[in-house]
Amino acid sequence: MAFDPELVGTWVAQDDEEFVFTMIDTTRGVYTLLCDESGATARFEAVLVELGSETFLDIYPDEPDNDNSFYLDHLLRVHNILRVQRDADTLWVADFDAEWLETTIAKKKLSIAHVALDGAVLLTATTPDLQAFVKKYAKTPEAFSEPVRLRRTM
Repeated sequence: MAFDPELVGTWVAQDDEEFVFTMIDTTRGVYTLLCDESGATARFEAVLVELGSETFLDIYPDEPDNDNSFYLDHLLRVHNILRVQRDADTLWVADFDAEWLETTIAKKKLSIAHVALDGAVLLTATTPDLQAFVKKYAKTPEAFSEPVRLRRTM
């Protein structure tokens, strides 16, 4: 786990000012990430992780504000890994490309514990295996989505 105080603040997507990341320092190691898309806000716990020479955010969604226990019992919240790069007041964020992951697994070019889940792939490997996977493909451009470029506003 790492901490970068320079991540704390508000970041607005360069190509879509309706997409805003707000990083809040909660405990010097764990951030709260507020992701606002056109007024709809989602809240995540975020941990900065350095694997090799690359930096990632491990984000985990907060439980939704919903009193329906039946709904909450059937909701699957999972960790997601975002590759992050920062240069002064610019932040680039990219997640694993779902299509690349599905195709690579289907072609048996990738062996990692997973399950197919409603048109997506849920990686179920151990933490050390997941870290090795992320580190191995960190510099594979096609493994990640096109980065979102955000600029600091506060």
